[in-house]
Amino acid sequence: MQTKITWALLGAGAALLVVLGTMTGFLLGANHFPNLRVAPTPSPVAQIIPTPSPRAVVVPSPSPNPFASRFQELPIPKPGGTPYAIITAPDGAVWFTEAECTSGIGRLDSAGAWQHWSITGNCQSQPLAITRGSDGNLWFADVWSSYGRVSPAGDITRFPMPEPSYPTGITTGPDGNLWLAVASPQGKPFIAKVGLDGTELAEYQLSPGAGEPRGIVTGPDGAVWFTESAGIGRLTPSGILNEYPLPEGNGSGGPYQLTVGPDKNIWFVEYMPEGDGRIGRMTPSGHLTEFATPGLGGLQWITAGPDKALWFTAAHSDAIGRISLTGVVTSYQLPSLRAQPVGIMTGPDETSGSQKPPATPPARSASSGSQPDFSSTGWAFRRWRSSTRDCRGCCSSASSNRTSSTRS
Repeated sequence: MQTKITWALLGAGAALLVVLGTMTGFLLGANHFPNLRVAPTPSPVAQIIPTPSPRAVVVPSPSPNPFASRFQELPIPKPGGTPYAIITAPDGAVWFTEAECTSGIGRLDSAGAWQHWSITGNCQSQPLAITRGSDGNLWFADVWSSYGRVSPAGDITRFPMPEPSYPTGITTGPDGNLWLAVASPQGKPFIAKVGLDGTELAEYQLSPGAGEPRGIVTGPDGAVWFTESAGIGRLTPSGILNEYPLPEGNGSGGPYQLTVGPDKNIWFVEYMPEGDGRIGRMTPSGHLTEFATPGLGGLQWITAGPDKALWFTAAHSDAIGRISLTGVVTSYQLPSLRAQPVGIMTGPDETSGSQKPPATPPARSASSGSQPDFSSTGWAFRRWRSSTRDCRGCCSSASSNRTSSTRS
C-alpha cells in the first residue's frame, strides 16, 4: 500500500515539474522576442455600393391613329350618361339606356338635342336592354326585377316582375308580344312573355345548366333566340324549347349578345374574362361555327351592319370590330383611352328614309347605307366614317385575321 502511494506522489511531482518547465520556457522566450505583439482582429470595412443613376425613361410617341379623323365624339350632357344599350326610332332619333347610378333613358334627336328621363332617381334601376315594341313605344329590361315602357314623349311606366329576378334582355317577338331573357336568384332562369299592357303572360323555364340568359332576338324562323351562360337557346311562340350548348374544351366563352345576320343566321359574341374573344354563327338548324377575334377582348355587343357584315364592340380592347360573313375580322381602335364600348347598332341615314344624324358627315356616295352606332362607357357616341358610308363606332390599325372552328 505504501508503495502505491509513493508512486502516485512521484507521478504528481513529475507532472508539476513539466508544467513549471513550460511556463519558464514561455517567460524566457518572451525575453528573447521583446517585440512580439498580439494583433487584434480587424473590424470589417463596410463596402459602399454607389446608388446607380436613374436611367432616363423613354416615352415613345404614340403612333397616330389613322382612323382618328373619321370619328366624331358626342359626350352626353348631365344629368345623363353611362350609355349601355342603344337603338334607333322611326323618326331618326337615337335612344339608349343609361346604366349604373344614372339609371335612366336617354334620347338624341335628329336635330342634335339631348333628353334624359330618370327611371327611379337613384341606383335602384339598371336598364341593360331596349327594343322597339309593336305598339310604337320603346321597352326596356331592368335587372332590378322589372321592365318598362317608354312612350315617344318620354313617359316611363315600370312593371315589376312577379317574383324577384333579373331581366337582362328584351325583344319584340314574332307574335307582337315582348319576350324577356331573365336570370333567377334561385338558379331557375326563364324566358318571359309579356303583353303590350305590361302583363306577364307566360314563363318558360330553361334547363338548370342554362345559367344566365342575356341577349334575346327574334330569329328568321319565327322563334326567339337567346344566349345562355354556355350555349344558345331557341324558343317558339308555342313553347317548344331547343338548347344548343357550346362544345367543351375548345376555349368557348360565355355568349353575351346576339343578332340576326345578313345571311339569316344567328350571330353572337362570346365574352372571355381574359384574352381574345370569339364570335359564333349558328344556323336555324343548330350548326355552329366559331371565329376567333385576334387582339379583341371583352366582346359585348354585335349588330348587322349596312355593308353585309357584322359589327361588334370589344370593351377590353377599346375597339370595335367588323367580321365578314366568311369570318374575316378587322379591328378599329378607338381614338380615346378607356372608352370601353358596349352597345352597337345600325343608325339612321337619309338613304333609309330617316333624317340624318345631327353632326354633318363628309361627302359620301348616294349608295351609302345606314351607319352603325355604338355606346361606350364615358362617352356617348363615336361615329366612324369610311369613304362610302358612316358608322358610329371606332377603329384601329386595320388588321385582318380569320380563324374559325366548326362544330355541328
